[in-house]
Amino acid sequence: MITRRRLLRWGTAMAAAASATKAFALRLPRLGFAAQLAKKIYFKGDPAYEIQRRGATFNARKPNRFPTAIVLAENVDDVIAAVKLAKERGWQVSTRSGGHSFTGSHTRDNAVMTNISRMKELSVDPKARIATVSPGWLGDEFNKVLAEQYQLMFPTAHDPGVGLGGFVMCGGHGLNSRLWGPGCANLQALDVVTADGELIHADESQNSDYLWAARGSGPGFFGVAVRYYLNVHPLPTSRKSSVYIFSPDVLDELVTWLGNTQNSFPRFLEGILVGGTSDGKPALTLAGNSQGYSESEVDAALDILDSAPVVKKALSRHVKIPFHTGGAIKLGTRQVLDGVWTSAPPDQILAAGRDAFLKFPTPQSFMLWLHWGPVQKLKDMAYSLQGDVYLSPNAIYYDAVDDERCAAWSAEMMSKLRPISIGSQMNDENMPVNKGPYLSKEAAARLETMRAKYDPQRRFASFLS
Repeated sequence: MITRRRLLRWGTAMAAAASATKAFALRLPRLGFAAQLAKKIYFKGDPAYEIQRRGATFNARKPNRFPTAIVLAENVDDVIAAVKLAKERGWQVSTRSGGHSFTGSHTRDNAVMTNISRMKELSVDPKARIATVSPGWLGDEFNKVLAEQYQLMFPTAHDPGVGLGGFVMCGGHGLNSRLWGPGCANLQALDVVTADGELIHADESQNSDYLWAARGSGPGFFGVAVRYYLNVHPLPTSRKSSVYIFSPDVLDELVTWLGNTQNSFPRFLEGILVGGTSDGKPALTLAGNSQGYSESEVDAALDILDSAPVVKKALSRHVKIPFHTGGAIKLGTRQVLDGVWTSAPPDQILAAGRDAFLKFPTPQSFMLWLHWGPVQKLKDMAYSLQGDVYLSPNAIYYDAVDDERCAAWSAEMMSKLRPISIGSQMNDENMPVNKGPYLSKEAAARLETMRAKYDPQRRFASFLS
């Protein structure tokens, strides 16, 4: 007979079992490999989880994605434990170094975000000119050590706050890259944690598929790079810039002169054209950065800009001033970035990009022309698309109410540029909107073949879609 007393006893027992199950479920994430990461791992729901999630992306427009766990790795063993934890639980793995991916590609649902920004290994062999360095180093900090202690330099990003990890593996078009090649071409070897949580060394003679992929596959890489072996170069002894400000009505003359002249520039001279604002007014800025090994050659390179007929129309001129790095995109801003490679002639660039240079959704937004050509002959690697010019419309703003409007501006400018596009680069990737291409067809196919071989379970999150 079922009595009231028995029902109460059953209810109490069932409640106790449910409580025990819940307590075990709460303890489960802290067991096994997670226990090795005590005080370094944050699970969804932990008090500090959201601080870590939001802080992992430089863009104030945070991704609406929520990793299952975030690991603040301090050494290679932490990375191995994070990958093995993901394997054990059936989660994916993403990697964050500097956090400048504007889309927050490293922030993924159902994944362990492995944040390696605390890993700060650095040693230099000045005779061989090889730096062994953690990918979490920021470019400006890395170059400061190289310059002060060894009189060496690496072609880091123009923005000083970019981490080496994303910069190098996404291609890496930085300081003096026209002379020394992109960051990925200066990657000679790396240490990688594989999908099984094993640490391997990859160079031209062993595990070479990993090196091939690390040179340009960006978020599509099937491993966690924990150590780079980078070519470094003698520090230029003379570094100068010239900067000219123009009114927007000389756009045609500027683009025509720069487009027809730039590929004859010496490799240590980089030309930049920016459409945006100056002192609160619409303006065009032409700049040249020259970094060489004698003052006379640097000055002669900058004289090329100063002799341009259009320079006579400049509103202001700052000629042969000391070169310095400085970020064009400030912390705390919301960003929608994108871009295309092109080798189109100036008239076609003007037809496609005129509005991008002249019409902006906010005063902080700008259009970038970065001179790269003539395109470089590089080793066979995942990085496989180049053009003479990189064109990048940048929507920069502060208020979330402008999200839709700025995204629409970016999409419109990209639609106008697409007919002259060779492809896009991963350093400014907007893959959910811009489907590329980011790699050549052959390189993309080869990368996926490698992924099927080395990461058949797709442990690593790969490209954002």
